[in-house]
Amino acid sequence: MIKKGFLALLVAFVLFAAFVFFPNSWIKAWISDAHVEQAKTSMAPLMFQGMYLQERMLQESNSMPLYGSSELNRFDPFHPYNYVRATDAPYSTFMIGRGGMQSITHFLNFAAQEKNLKDKKIVFIISPQWFTEKGMGELHFSPNYSMLHAYDLAFNKEIDATLRNDAMERLLQFDTVKRDHLLQAMYQYKMSDGKENPIMGRFAMMAGHVHKALLEKKDLYYSLFPHKSHNLKSNDKLITNQTFEQQLQHAEAYGEKRVSNELMIENKFYKRLENSNLKKLEGFRKHENYTESPEYKDFQLVIDVLKDAGAKPLFVSIPVNGRWYDYGHYPQDRRQEYYKKMEQVLTAADVPYVDFSDHEYDPYFIMDTIHIAWKGWVYLDQELDKYWEQS
Repeated sequence: MIKKGFLALLVAFVLFAAFVFFPNSWIKAWISDAHVEQAKTSMAPLMFQGMYLQERMLQESNSMPLYGSSELNRFDPFHPYNYVRATDAPYSTFMIGRGGMQSITHFLNFAAQEKNLKDKKIVFIISPQWFTEKGMGELHFSPNYSMLHAYDLAFNKEIDATLRNDAMERLLQFDTVKRDHLLQAMYQYKMSDGKENPIMGRFAMMAGHVHKALLEKKDLYYSLFPHKSHNLKSNDKLITNQTFEQQLQHAEAYGEKRVSNELMIENKFYKRLENSNLKKLEGFRKHENYTESPEYKDFQLVIDVLKDAGAKPLFVSIPVNGRWYDYGHYPQDRRQEYYKKMEQVLTAADVPYVDFSDHEYDPYFIMDTIHIAWKGWVYLDQELDKYWEQS
């Protein structure tokens, strides 16, 4: 029994050693362009939380990535990925975002990719519902948090030191980060410029360097097996050789087949609301206000890191479903205050942006309560073309 136990331990040790010491360059050689292409529409969390596949995609000279949240996996014929493919556009898209991703998780991602963002055109979709009174909570932060990105931040020499420290201070407000005592010690050491617990801090940095190397290795192995691509729901005839006006007409017809209620919500989702007692939701947003939120500081971190990296972002301010928010008693005048504040933030930052806030009541611009789709994608596709053509 002892011999068998020793043999099992030896095998486990050999496998672990092979995992750790197998050269990264050999692993990278096995990752094909097909793996990278598949990852562009996989919407898999481990891809968002990793580095290598994103690095490969950002290094493509014709790529223009889209960053956002759950709207990005609302694939239909007019979705930017389908649009680009159907029109043979001179750029390619890939999606970085899923439900619950907000500014601080995108900041970590951008910080980790600083060296690949120089002069890179990217698109960042801003969702109004991020800007709640409490901002991003642990419920959304934890499943979207990248430990690899967080450890990388402590060693990142590309990023401005003040910006890095501001981000570390913010991250330490989340329990997920605070529970990682090694990372917490590293952050405190870096934020104090090595003055707080210098001996323990140096040991923490050394241990953190090893841990980061293991996380990088895990990311490389994961990159060999990207998640399957989403069902793209493409229909090229609605896009190919069609004018902007014709695409809008197709999107209207597409939406008409899927919406038949006064709240202008896709029928299958509307049925879920009815089954959950829709009447109970009347007035449920009457106390909400998107003009005061910790998310504004998190969003400023995004703006600052993209400037620090020398990226060329296009920010997209999307509306809510006006009819649904009316039903929830979040009045239009209060919503306009949010739109105006977002415009002020973007104008003060001197960044290019697209404001779609006047489409609140535009049928089929929003597919459910909050997600841009159908006609909304058609408008965005046009803006992507315009932005790519700019020098």
